[in-house]
Amino acid sequence: MFGKAAPVGWLYYADSSYVATRLLWFTKLTIDSAIYAHRTLELYLKAFIVSRGTEVKPGSPAWGHDLAILGEEAQSHDRAFAQEDVQRRIRFFDRYFDYVRYPSDVVAPDDGSLTWFAFDANITPLDELVAFVRPRVSLSDEDWRSSLVHELLRGGNVRGYQRDALIDGNSHVTIIDCATSGDPDLTFDASFRYDRPGC
Repeated sequence: MFGKAAPVGWLYYADSSYVATRLLWFTKLTIDSAIYAHRTLELYLKAFIVSRGTEVKPGSPAWGHDLAILGEEAQSHDRAFAQEDVQRRIRFFDRYFDYVRYPSDVVAPDDGSLTWFAFDANITPLDELVAFVRPRVSLSDEDWRSSLVHELLRGGNVRGYQRDALIDGNSHVTIIDCATSGDPDLTFDASFRYDRPGC
């Protein structure tokens, strides 16, 4: 069991959630995949934030499930999180919380902006965000080499179905499987419009 102050623990849970998200996605359980996608992003953001010294405790910016708040805290540590491509995708996944993960009485907007709510469209923006956030988590090279993602990709045929789900259609997998912390060179898909009205 990992402590809340250990970024490697948050990374382990994020990696596990990411693999589960992709397994659900490729077995056509797309509603469940969307719920896990939100959770996955939350855990990766927390791994990054914790690695920069912010505690996860009630009242801290790392507490809770709100991706926008977690994204703002991430921006306070790394201005790259302020990029429009990053913010749009974070907001895209944030809506899954109120409408799917923990449905609430939030009234859906009437401007047509929920047409993005396509369960068959969330895996590519998730892969992009994982490729953006995961390498920015401050860990030792040894911790990276022992991470779940690295183990799955380098471990041969053990848990081959998990490995296959991780790499299938994932054009960012080489960035995601980093061996050291850093700022990845990532190009976001310019055709991403699922957060726009009428797309």
